[in-house]
Amino acid sequence: MAASPDLASETPRGSAPALTLAGLAALLASGCCVAPLVLALAGVSGAWIGQLRRIEPYSPWLMGLSFLALAVAGWRLYRRPAAGAACAIDDACRRANAAGRRWFWFVVGLALVPVAVPLAAPLFY
Repeated sequence: MAASPDLASETPRGSAPALTLAGLAALLASGCCVAPLVLALAGVSGAWIGQLRRIEPYSPWLMGLSFLALAVAGWRLYRRPAAGAACAIDDACRRANAAGRRWFWFVVGLALVPVAVPLAAPLFY
């Protein structure tokens, strides 16, 4: 059974763009501090790793962008569908939403790494 055009227009857009933006912002925010450590532990070295410190001044802004994108993605994933929406009727949206929620919590963990590493680093010195 095909959905009517007005029901299709009421379905919420996916949270994939917000999750992608949050993940990229978290990776860039960790580029100054976490990435050199991970690269050194993996055996990758070189003078170019010192250049990653250039994005350190942007790290708080990137983390803010990451958490804002996560808030948008969480709102899109966890809000209740409208009463007449097609997703309220069919089970396919529930399965897609479960996969999106797993990715959401993975990206939340990824975004918390740049916040937790500077807090935990003094414990290792």
